[in-house]
Amino acid sequence: GLEASLSGFDWEAEVEAMGEAGLISVRGVRRVLRKVPASVRLSACVGMEAMRQAGFLGSGGGEGMGIIVAGSNLHQEFLVENARKVEGGGSIDPRYALSFLDTHQVGCLSELFSILGMGYTVGGASASGGVALYQALQWVRSGVMGSCLVVGASPDYSVLEREGFSVLGAACLGEGYGGCPGGASRPFDRGHAGFVLGRGCGGMVVEARDLAMARGAEVLGEILGGAVVLDGNHLSDPSVRGESRAMREALMDAGVGAGEVGYINAHGTSSPLGDAVECEAIKAVFGGLLGGMWVNASKSLLGHCMSAAGVVEGVGVLVQLRGGFLHPNLNLEDPIDEEVRFVGSEAVGYSGCLGMSNSFGFGGINSSLVMGVER
Repeated sequence: GLEASLSGFDWEAEVEAMGEAGLISVRGVRRVLRKVPASVRLSACVGMEAMRQAGFLGSGGGEGMGIIVAGSNLHQEFLVENARKVEGGGSIDPRYALSFLDTHQVGCLSELFSILGMGYTVGGASASGGVALYQALQWVRSGVMGSCLVVGASPDYSVLEREGFSVLGAACLGEGYGGCPGGASRPFDRGHAGFVLGRGCGGMVVEARDLAMARGAEVLGEILGGAVVLDGNHLSDPSVRGESRAMREALMDAGVGAGEVGYINAHGTSSPLGDAVECEAIKAVFGGLLGGMWVNASKSLLGHCMSAAGVVEGVGVLVQLRGGFLHPNLNLEDPIDEEVRFVGSEAVGYSGCLGMSNSFGFGGINSSLVMGVER
């Protein structure tokens, strides 16, 4: 099937590099990660980089830092592999009862980084990453936690989940799963045929600005506001009303007007229905402002990282804002909507300091975040 590969990812090399820098105990990290699902190893490496960049790695997060892991049903292939062992008369690792749980991610990250505050996982289907970042924002705003490590974990799907997405008509997984024109993710293009699975993980430390500055940490950007709203629908079909409400409430929460946001990182999965609904929702919120704002979809570059997507794409928004550019919207040859100004096949310069990131999930879960950087 069509899917990004992590075959070149070497978690032990990442651990060695951090150890050589004197930031971690290589032996201790190896002990924790030796027999865990692949998704946990990836989360740990991304967490190490986020903690290092924020200035926490080496000292630990302590009681004032929490953990939120975005995603649910993260270890499906791990479950299937162990089921096959039992069915074949083999034995499983005594720690399997711990390892198959999504909360194992929280426990491992807590031990690795000495994070002793609150911690849990949040499941919001493809909106999980946006939901997790919004929850971290609430923690920090309220003072419940001074800082929070948010990790959008990469789900490791088995053939059962892949087949399910294909039968639903949501995924574009290759000839064995019903075909995929051109073999590519095509957000907002008339040739779109469903999402292409991406394999990625994102990490971000969300912290109160005064605390970060007091520690001398470099502030890379700010989550100004956000929203999470429901459609009242347990199925997969999206809603213009729900998506537009999430964007409007995010703007209100951030205290900015629609005209101040010149860029939207769209959910843009390459699903015909999903792309069309999101265009209508964007037009409902931004109306006559569309000619002065840009829209792109990171899934054209990365595929759909599923529950990790909101965090991965949130990081991408800050990278673009800080770099003064907007990345291409690949494979967009025949846009489905002429009113929305999509970034084309080439990157464009962008001098604005605000951007919006959308993440929408099955079951009518809609999230939107407003993010910014200082110029």
